[in-house]
Amino acid sequence: MRGVLRVVAMQVVVIVPLVAQEIWTLERCIRYAQEANLLVRQARTSAQVAMLSERQAKASRLPTLNANVTVGEQFGRTIDPATNQFVTSGITFNSLGLSAALPLFTGGQITHGIRQARWNAQAALADIEQTANSLALQVAQAYLNVLLAEEQREIAYRRVEQTRFQLQNTLKLIEAGSAPAADRFNAQAQLAREEQLAVQAQNAVELAMLALKQLLQLEPDYNLRIERPRIEPPADATVENLTLPSIYAVAQQNQPGVRAAHFRLKSAEAAVALAKAAYFPNVTLFASLNTNYSSLFRDFNNPRILGTVLSDPVLIRINEVDVPVRQYINLLEFPRLSYFDQLERNFGQGVGLQVSIPIYQNGRTRLSVERARLGVITAQLQENQVKQQLKNDIQTAIANARAARLQWEAARKSYEAAQAAFSNAERRYQLGAASLPELTTARNNRDNAENDLLIARYDYVFRLKILDFYLGKEIRL
Repeated sequence: MRGVLRVVAMQVVVIVPLVAQEIWTLERCIRYAQEANLLVRQARTSAQVAMLSERQAKASRLPTLNANVTVGEQFGRTIDPATNQFVTSGITFNSLGLSAALPLFTGGQITHGIRQARWNAQAALADIEQTANSLALQVAQAYLNVLLAEEQREIAYRRVEQTRFQLQNTLKLIEAGSAPAADRFNAQAQLAREEQLAVQAQNAVELAMLALKQLLQLEPDYNLRIERPRIEPPADATVENLTLPSIYAVAQQNQPGVRAAHFRLKSAEAAVALAKAAYFPNVTLFASLNTNYSSLFRDFNNPRILGTVLSDPVLIRINEVDVPVRQYINLLEFPRLSYFDQLERNFGQGVGLQVSIPIYQNGRTRLSVERARLGVITAQLQENQVKQQLKNDIQTAIANARAARLQWEAARKSYEAAQAAFSNAERRYQLGAASLPELTTARNNRDNAENDLLIARYDYVFRLKILDFYLGKEIRL
């Protein structure tokens, strides 16, 4: 929707205190409702989640980097992680590692995942507009209901004054002997009825204002004052010339609900390609760095000599004679290698390619593809349903607008006739040619016709606003 119905998806909602006596226009009511309404704010949150999913899908192209640290104590007969030898004493060990992986080929899973996430994000943004536009129509109708109720209240107050004035005239005529005394009771009963209708009109205003405040998320005791323009059907309104194809062609382009259904169809089509990508192998480039430490690791390159001992004799046969031979053996001690020296000496690197080839997946890939294709069919049906519903709504809006125009014209003629009849009855009553009940009946007929004309006028204006909504025009008075 263009104009006041255009919604910024990521707009930050800030509800500020408002001046109690400030007059609210229809445009301001719509904007405020679109910012404060919980459904719109929930739609914005959903859009933010969809955008984060899109960012996450794009991040799948980037490499992953992970660090790992292991610290522990081993007891009993275990393998020394530094020397890979069996030992029976306790060992304190520590290993450090850094690994990285970069997807080189995923069968299109990343590409199609990004495409699907993008369509989902666009659909979520369109949902915001759809929710905001629907709310705008509700606010416009509630706003017009308040104006209608206030006009009906003014008419009711005016009728009370007119009836009170008529009662005074009747009393004068009774005193002058020109009217029967029973007319006093008829005039008093008519005044009581008009006062009752005035109270009902005031209640209708309060209820209409409460409904508007609820749409605006305002407190019931908030002193809301709205602009009261004169509501008249535009002189250039020609609903007879409007056709379904012309309005539908425009509405298809500006109605966010249609766009959201189209984006979800595109997302379903991307889901099929994403499911098929599981048939292809994955190629990943990886690299790693690692080192470790053991409390039993010794520095075999730098031994310390503790002393020398003479070995046990070994008999060696020389010339048929066994000769004992002994040798001096150095007693060596291998010191423990320091922590950082071990990390440096045990430091290792690795790089390679990993290829994962799907051979048999229990039919899961095939079922996923079939499920995704059914999702496309469902999305197509939903898109067609949205378009058909839009077409039905437009056709109904055109029919309602044409009927409202005819009703307004008929109500205007009926009011003019009732007003003429009342004026005639009033003159005849003043001349004594008509009774008070006849005058009261003529007044009631005139009042009912005036009320019908007022309702028909507001209904016609609202029906025209609905057509403007489908044509992408601003909702304004």
